[in-house]
Amino acid sequence: MAAEHSPSDGPHARIVFQPSGRAGTVPLGTSLLAAARSLGVGLESICGGQQTCGKCLVYVEAGSFPKFNLTSDPAHLSPPTAHEQRFRERRGLPETARLACAAQIRGDLLITVPPESQAQKQVILKAATERPLEIDPAIRLYYVRLAPPQAGERSDQERVAAELAARFGLTGVTWDYPALQALPTALRAGQGALTVTVWQGREIIRIQPGYHESPLGLAVDIGTTTLAAYLCDLRSGALLATASAMNPQVTYGDDIMARISYATEQPAGLAQLQQRVVTAIHDLAQQATAEVGRAAEEVVDVVLVGNSVMHHLVLGLDPAPLGALPFVPVAGGPVDLRAAELGLALNPGARVHVLPLEGGFVGADNVGVLLAEEPHRRAELSLILDVGTNGELVLGNRERLLCTSAATGPAFEGAQITHGMRAAPGAIERVRLDPETLAVRVKVIGQDLWSDALPPEALQARGVCGSGILEAVAELLTAGLLEPNGRFSARRETPRLIKYHGKAAFVLAEAAQSATGAPIVITQSDVRAIQLAKAALYVGAQFLMREFGVQSVDRIVLAGAFGSVLDAQRAMAIGMLPPCDSQQVFSVGNAAGDGARIALLSCAKRREAAELARRVEHLTPSLEGEFQRAFVAALPFPEPEPL
Repeated sequence: MAAEHSPSDGPHARIVFQPSGRAGTVPLGTSLLAAARSLGVGLESICGGQQTCGKCLVYVEAGSFPKFNLTSDPAHLSPPTAHEQRFRERRGLPETARLACAAQIRGDLLITVPPESQAQKQVILKAATERPLEIDPAIRLYYVRLAPPQAGERSDQERVAAELAARFGLTGVTWDYPALQALPTALRAGQGALTVTVWQGREIIRIQPGYHESPLGLAVDIGTTTLAAYLCDLRSGALLATASAMNPQVTYGDDIMARISYATEQPAGLAQLQQRVVTAIHDLAQQATAEVGRAAEEVVDVVLVGNSVMHHLVLGLDPAPLGALPFVPVAGGPVDLRAAELGLALNPGARVHVLPLEGGFVGADNVGVLLAEEPHRRAELSLILDVGTNGELVLGNRERLLCTSAATGPAFEGAQITHGMRAAPGAIERVRLDPETLAVRVKVIGQDLWSDALPPEALQARGVCGSGILEAVAELLTAGLLEPNGRFSARRETPRLIKYHGKAAFVLAEAAQSATGAPIVITQSDVRAIQLAKAALYVGAQFLMREFGVQSVDRIVLAGAFGSVLDAQRAMAIGMLPPCDSQQVFSVGNAAGDGARIALLSCAKRREAAELARRVEHLTPSLEGEFQRAFVAALPFPEPEPL
């Protein structure tokens, strides 16, 4: 998860900060602000802890959190000061809101730091990719003009329907109730001129006075760790704005199994997880529409993708069946519903389309990847890896498609690593190690220069994110500081090889280069976590290749936020990828989000997605016997070769 600071004498409390994932033990009586700083969590505090700026606002989560081995309660902090109480009343904040500079720790805590309080904002690499798009949206606008009604004429509702039939060939249209309610006011305001928004050519979902164009749609990729939203013009297909955020569900667990446990074991856990992610999607809609001078209430169509667990949680479906064999989802086909049914406060008539699942833990996000990358249209054999907390793999071509999932765990996201953190300013993202001198160069997010071009105090490293961890392990292996079995080697000597809380460790950034004043290290257990993650992905790929009857693939496609920054050469050096020409390894960014955007803009692509989800063969390897032997065999690193 994150750095565990070694406790000194006296009573201590365990504290976890989300969404950074930093955790540790601090003495009772420590302020939340001081605890955050000691753990490398950046909190805004313009006033220097005088309780005057309100920038260090945090929220205390209440409940039992087995994932973090703690029970958190607002009572585990000192009572709010009079100033805090006035601040909360002015802002209309709940009792769980606290000012970190004023609150002193009295017990174990799980703390959520909202985006506005984060000194180092998360870097979420989920930008859209330029791709050819078919424009055939589910939402279309129709402009009609109604003459003033005459005595004995039909109702306004029927006159609108008659115009749509006569001018556009739309027959038998029905009315969504909010659109019908808006009709008389719109008719008066537009003096008979109306823009009618029709869904799927059969239901009127919005009425606007006068002439309007450029209906808004939102494509959302719900990742286990991050969310990405793409605001589109449904008429032209233009990408208008993007917005991204951490998935607020990370507070309740870094991985999908922890989310399943929370949803099924905690009172109202499922409702809580659903509400948090729906609220986050609405916030992204507001952010994206504000960027182009529009309003979230103008969004009339939404497409959602996510892995199977995220899919169930956003829909409020019981994820328990996904937590045990045979991992059968509640719903696997496409889902269409009104946004209001999810609690999404967009246009009253807005619709939501959720892409289908492929099966088990291979979800709608992977269907989005298939739409974007189109392996089913290629002659060559492609292996597509969507690398994240849950790895999803597709192998195939136009003849056949296979898919499976790999429980890579959160190590590639920086979680469960001694000084791991998610990608944010201060995170070490690149590592280079001179194989001769063993000199170390690192690069942190937010700085253009490598460490050897900076004075030590300028680096201000706070931890190491997934790409940095992977590169560090690859560099240590190549330099002979790691044995293929994953243990640190005694064959080479360097002062950077130390004992850290009794464990062998390598110093990536010295104390003078660290924002916390303590060295940032990679420990033996961190190396083991990377071995487990890379072995899971490698064996998943080998499993599909064996089923396909091949020894190698023509091309490897790395998708997802982590895949975008993954160094393919170093991934191959640690045995994470199967044999392939390194020139045929491509990073394609957030293909799942691109697929959601493609489906948002095309009804034909939605139908294609449903066909692909049923066509791809979902395979679940046995977790015992041959698979277990293959997994154990994949744990060691390959014999090192020069990078």
